[in-house]
Amino acid sequence: MAILKLTRAWRALEEQTTIYVILPNEIQRDKKLQVLWLLHGLGDDGSGWIRKTNLEVLTKHTNLVVITPEMNRSFYMNMKDGLPYWDYLVDEVIPEMRNLLPLSTDPKDNFVGGVSMGGFGAFKLAFTHPEWFSAIVPMSSVIDLTELPKIMPDYRNIFGGPGPAGYLEKMAANASLSKLKQLRFYDCVGDQDDFKPSNEQFAAYLKNDLGLNVGFHTSRGGHDWLYWQRILPDVLNWLIGV
Repeated sequence: MAILKLTRAWRALEEQTTIYVILPNEIQRDKKLQVLWLLHGLGDDGSGWIRKTNLEVLTKHTNLVVITPEMNRSFYMNMKDGLPYWDYLVDEVIPEMRNLLPLSTDPKDNFVGGVSMGGFGAFKLAFTHPEWFSAIVPMSSVIDLTELPKIMPDYRNIFGGPGPAGYLEKMAANASLSKLKQLRFYDCVGDQDDFKPSNEQFAAYLKNDLGLNVGFHTSRGGHDWLYWQRILPDVLNWLIGV
């Protein structure tokens, strides 16, 4: 495996940020690679997945590329008092990385996942562009944006005030249901995580009310890297049979 660290200026942000990539050693010219767009949580950056887990080891025997962009404390939004991170992600990061690397654009080869704030971002990306992906892995997601004042002292930078209630529910309800039903969901959270109730309720809404293909998984753990490291083998096995 190879780890790439790409730091460059981006038009949407008008500043430089860094993207981390886990890349297979064997790359065939005539074969595009599967890719997991893996989103970080609040207080982390893209390097967290590299530094705090054995993700590189777990993906060694696959042709899976893992891309972890730096999204700051944006909650994957165009911030009210900050930078347009959502535009940066969808209009620059994903298309530019596809230009630079031999990544498949076929939905069956594209997956999106993330932890905490990144789990929220994974849901948002899948609901906005369900035609881009075949599977989504939200882990320990922040579901209820009205809880932001409890976990984020600078939450006003995102919306100018408290986060709106029912944000993800409304996104899912307004998305193309036929396209959402093409997605597989591996939704997981630790049994000691304070966000477990909201995750469980949201998974039930997606599965029972919208009829989506959602598997909800809970096991020993809290809202931390010990839990996320522990579940990574199951996540990758579910994605591509590692």
